[in-house]
Amino acid sequence: MATGGSVRSEGDTDRNEALTCALCLDIYTSPKLLPCHHTFCQHCLKDLASRHRNNNFPCPSCRKQTAVPPGGVSDFQTNFYIGREDLERARVGTVCMNHIKQELDLYCVQCDLPICLKCKMTKHEKHETEDLSDAAVRAMTQLSTDKSRLERCVGDVQKHVQLVTQEQQAVKDKHAALVANIRNRQATLKAAVDKYTDDALASLHNITTDITDTHKADLHCLQQNLQQLTKLQQRVQQAVDNGAGCELVTVAREMKCGRGSEEAVQKLMTKQMTTVCRPILRFSATHDVNLERMRDYIGNAAKMEMAVSAPEVTVMEQFRCREDPDTDVYHVCPLTDGNVWVSYEPSIMREGAVCEKFSTDGEVVDTYKQDVRAKVTWAALKNGSDMCPVQRKGNIHTYAKKTEPQLTRFFRLYNDLTGRATVYSITIVSECPLKTKGTKEFRVKCAAHRAFDVVDASEQLFVVLEEAQAPDLQHTVRLYRRPQPGAIATYIPPVAPFQPSDVCFYTLGGHEVLLVADELNDAIHVVNVQDGRLSFARYLAPGCPLLVQPTALNTDTRGRLWVACRGGTILTCRPTSSA
Repeated sequence: MATGGSVRSEGDTDRNEALTCALCLDIYTSPKLLPCHHTFCQHCLKDLASRHRNNNFPCPSCRKQTAVPPGGVSDFQTNFYIGREDLERARVGTVCMNHIKQELDLYCVQCDLPICLKCKMTKHEKHETEDLSDAAVRAMTQLSTDKSRLERCVGDVQKHVQLVTQEQQAVKDKHAALVANIRNRQATLKAAVDKYTDDALASLHNITTDITDTHKADLHCLQQNLQQLTKLQQRVQQAVDNGAGCELVTVAREMKCGRGSEEAVQKLMTKQMTTVCRPILRFSATHDVNLERMRDYIGNAAKMEMAVSAPEVTVMEQFRCREDPDTDVYHVCPLTDGNVWVSYEPSIMREGAVCEKFSTDGEVVDTYKQDVRAKVTWAALKNGSDMCPVQRKGNIHTYAKKTEPQLTRFFRLYNDLTGRATVYSITIVSECPLKTKGTKEFRVKCAAHRAFDVVDASEQLFVVLEEAQAPDLQHTVRLYRRPQPGAIATYIPPVAPFQPSDVCFYTLGGHEVLLVADELNDAIHVVNVQDGRLSFARYLAPGCPLLVQPTALNTDTRGRLWVACRGGTILTCRPTSSA
């Protein structure tokens, strides 16, 4: 702590006097002189006096008791020996803090401090010094460099702050989207449970009603027979009680061969009940398995980590084709007229899935249900795009995108589900009416497949997305080179588990890459195809909240990527200017 400045007498001009308050360690503000000749800031004395009772406090320097004047600390004498100009010059760093009125015009190299001439002659006598202006020029050069460096650092940190803020919002948006997805799945299960509950209750009511109706009919018949038997019993009892001979003979005849005969009475009697009916509830005894499937359907939250990268595409939502959260869009086909065909998932055991044509604002403009894939495929090929597989019993036809700007040639993969498939090169002979001719290119060893595509640049490489061949197995992405029948590479993703749903070649930054939709991880993999290998490069639009379970990919003639997501959301991705 610096010591407080004492009163300077007229003959003591060379005495060292500090301009720093011993309490706040700063340049004096309204310096007040205590009776013990020590000086402190007025606000420091006020704070000091407030912490002591009876308006007395010890001097911080000599500990002498000092009484506060009646008017408060402001009535202490002002130290006029410390001039206002000196204080101002001290605040801006032009006057020596130890020697009043002495300019700071030297620089001590050893102490790295500006000093005055008196400092040089006393405390810094043997230190190396130089002119302060020379040191200031050197410092200006260094500070200019430091300023540029700090500006870059500040800019980098600000960018990082913006990135983290955007990522925070993206996580919130993604959370909201997943909450909606989970709630929709819950609603689907609840609706199914309500329906099954209503069906079970209705069935129980019908069975119970059928049993009770049978009981009512039996009871009515029994009551009638009982009434007749009771009448016969009363008739016999009455004849016996009267004892009249004529009546006794008549009743006896009736009991022998009339309505009271043994045969007639036997008809009124009921056989013993041998069976009973009860309504029961038949259900699956594997409760745990059913609950496990329900849990798997709802889903389990997990953390998906993706590397941060510069945005390559701008993702926008175009429309929603369905509101059902379980809607599985199998393929999306944009046309040159602005409309979009959407087909929905058909398993290879079921044919005839619905295809719908949408306008860009999401309005349905056409629908097909029979032989739709062939019709839609031809329409799509005429407009320069590919379409979804044509599935029939025992085979799959998949059309790849065009390979020529004139839209006269394309590829088709024919799969007969025997473990081998054939790639055909199709040429359009005429468009009105549409006529084609096909050439068999080569055979490949390929199981049932979901999609395939061909590299436009070479037409030698084909990528096939093969369906899982057993429950709980993931789909597989394999690379083929004609005319070799076997796959030359299999894509190994950086994340597990992994469930690819579609493949599509796309141009990013002037390079053609393979895009693999990963439905399970809400991601689109950017895969390099080079030297006969498939290698993961990065994720497309990592963390985008709109990408929720992508199921289908396609491109249009404008260079846009179309993405369909489970639940019916249709997105477009346009390359950014930097990409």
